Amino acid sequence: MMYTAFVAVCLASVSVQDCNRDTALNWMVAPGQYHLAYCMAHGQKFASSSGVVRKGEYVKVYCKAPDQFRTAG
Repeated sequence: MMYTAFVAVCLASVSVQDCNRDTALNWMVAPGQYHLAYCMAHGQKFASSSGVVRKGEYVKVYCKAPDQFRTAG
């Protein structure tokens, strides 16, 4: 199964468990799909090369399989 990496960039003052799409300063979807073993690493690499992470911020990566997406209906 292939996964997509979603990257949340949060302020250091936001706890890791509270870092999500609603609390993130920036929310990005890393291009491509990867096996789970590589998804987190790819998300981290994408975030580090994006130039949007600044001092006082951190990255949290979510890996989702296509069947985990919800569609609006």
